[in-house]
Amino acid sequence: MSEIDTPNVDIREVVESLLLKMDVPYSVTPYDQRLHDVCCRRAIEQGYPMGTDPAVPSLRPFIPSGVIMAATAYAHLENEATRVFIALYTAFVVFVDDVYQRDNGAVRVFMERFVRGEKQADPLLDGLAHILQELPDHFEPVVAGIILTATLNLVNASTLEFQTQGMEVSHHAEGYPGFSRQMSGSSETYALMAFPRHISVQNYIQCVPEATLYVAYGNDVLSFYKEEIAGDTVNYISVLARRQGVPNMTAFQELADEVGRSAAQVGKILEGDQEAHDAWQKFKAGYVGFHTSFQDRYRLNELMN
Repeated sequence: MSEIDTPNVDIREVVESLLLKMDVPYSVTPYDQRLHDVCCRRAIEQGYPMGTDPAVPSLRPFIPSGVIMAATAYAHLENEATRVFIALYTAFVVFVDDVYQRDNGAVRVFMERFVRGEKQADPLLDGLAHILQELPDHFEPVVAGIILTATLNLVNASTLEFQTQGMEVSHHAEGYPGFSRQMSGSSETYALMAFPRHISVQNYIQCVPEATLYVAYGNDVLSFYKEEIAGDTVNYISVLARRQGVPNMTAFQELADEVGRSAAQVGKILEGDQEAHDAWQKFKAGYVGFHTSFQDRYRLNELMN
């Protein structure tokens, strides 16, 4: 084995150990073209930009991200309208994640224009503002409210990340990496959406802090390989490693352990409600399936095969 291959083997061993610990198999879900077509029709009906000219802003390139998310992590939700909503919401979130790197100006004014009900500086951000109005159609009020605030935090985090690029992280700022990570992923959103609307919120709300950690840190762990080979140094694991003064692999292993702990803790919290527990188990595996099925983005097939 060559020296250059060793880090990849180490990453693979950590991922394999985590999946084994969580009793989640490595699987790839075929792309759901039917759901894709339904999402495209819905987006066009809502007036979202869906052109094919690469020079013109369009939601179309981001829809596969949402389709894969809805078809894996939320396949257990029986309401197709909600799964379509999740797919389109995710497409907008991925767009925002991309936009802050190349056009932060439009994102920076999103909040004030959203609050004032004004037209956004980008037609896709107009679409995001519009789809947030659909939250009460799919989730009960308190859940819809948490999702709304989490989404606004995500948009704000895009500006924060842009404005703090190159900022040295103090070794004393123990809470800062977690604070910025919490804002940036809309993790509460994806944790809450795992539970069908008919399940009472009191049956699962206590697990949300740990479920949120699973969503956020699970994504960090399963994104680590593609970020390492890309030389990305601003991801959460790299920032955490620099603050702690440890190698990236050490921070990676510690975070993977936290993902396993969080997943197990959620299961224990939900032991008293079989339906909520079953929803969580399906989401837990499906969320991993999102990353393993989205080969173009996460490239885990290169790592695991």
